[in-house]
Amino acid sequence: MKLLYNFLKDMKLSSKSFYFYVEIGFALIIVAVLLFVVPENFESTMSVYTSIDVDASMMEKIEEAMGEDSDEYILLESREAVVKALEDERNSIGLSITQEDGVVVYDFILQGYEDEKFRNIIETTVETGFASEIQGYNKVTSITKLDKNAEKLSDRVNMLPIILTLNAAFMGLFIIASYIFLDKEEGTIRALAVTPSAIWQYLLGKIGVIMVSGILTGFLIILPIAGFRAHYFHFTLLLIATNLFGSTLGLFIASFFDTMTKAMGWLYLSIIVLGLASMSYYMPAFSPLIIRILPSYPMLFAFREILLDRPDITYIYINVIGFFIASVVIFLLANHRFKKTLTI
Repeated sequence: MKLLYNFLKDMKLSSKSFYFYVEIGFALIIVAVLLFVVPENFESTMSVYTSIDVDASMMEKIEEAMGEDSDEYILLESREAVVKALEDERNSIGLSITQEDGVVVYDFILQGYEDEKFRNIIETTVETGFASEIQGYNKVTSITKLDKNAEKLSDRVNMLPIILTLNAAFMGLFIIASYIFLDKEEGTIRALAVTPSAIWQYLLGKIGVIMVSGILTGFLIILPIAGFRAHYFHFTLLLIATNLFGSTLGLFIASFFDTMTKAMGWLYLSIIVLGLASMSYYMPAFSPLIIRILPSYPMLFAFREILLDRPDITYIYINVIGFFIASVVIFLLANHRFKKTLTI
C-alpha cells in the first residue's frame, strides 16, 4: 500500500510538473516532424546531363545502351551546356561522349565533392551499360543474397528505433534524476525521513511515474508512424524493460551527486555515449566492439524487430529479459547508494 501511495502521490505531483509536459510536447513535435517534414523515403533525384558527338552508327548503339534508363539522361547540345547545367543542379553529374579516331571517349564531369568510391561506381556502371551492347559481350557477374528474406523498412519508419531508444527509454534517465533533486530542493526528502516508507518504495514510485510517461510517449510516437504494422504486445514489453533500465541507470548516476547541477554533466555524457550506437544502426559496416557492448546497441535492433513483418521473437525477448535483469541489479545498487546518501 505504501508503494501504491507513493506512486499515486508522485503521479499527482508529476502531472503538475514541467518535465511531464515537456516529454509529451517533445513526442508530439517528433511525430509532427516525421509526418510533415521527413519523406517516406529519401530518394536521390540525380540526373545525368549528357552531350553526344559521334557518328550516326555509333549514336544508335549508344541510344540502345541507354535503353530503359534513358529518362535519367538529359541530352544537351554540347559539353559547355552540360557544365552550365551542372552549375544549377549541384546534385547531378555530366557525361560528354565524343569519338576520336573511331574510338568512343567517355568524359565524366563531376561536381568535385564526390569521393573516389562514387567515381569508380559511376564509371563502372556507365561503362558496363555500354559494353553490354557490344556484340559478343557475355555477362559473367552474379549477385548472391545471404539473407534472401531480409525486410527493408521505409526511411521514415526506420528512424523510429533511434527515437524510441533516446526518447522513451533514455529520456527517463535524465528526468528521474530531476525528480530526485527537485524533491531534495523542496524538502520532500526530509518528510520521507520521518515516515515509515522505505527508500526502495520511494524510488519505485519515481520509476513508476517515468514508466507511465515513457509508455505514453512511446505509443504517441509509434502509433501515427508505424500504424498497424508494429507488433504492439512485444513492443509494450520491450518498452517497459528498456524504460526500466533507463530509469534505474538514472537513479544510480544521481545517487553519486547531491545537486542536479553536479549530476548534469554525467547524465548528458551517458546519453551521448549511449547515442553512439545509432551510428552503427545506420552504418552496419561501422560496428566496433566498443559500440556493440553499449546497451543501446541491442536495444535499437530490438525496437527495429518489432516493426518487421517477420520479427525475430527470440532476439526481442532476450533483450526484454536482459534489460529487466540488468534493471533489477542496477536498482539494488542505486537503493544501496541512496540508503547512504538520500538523507536529511
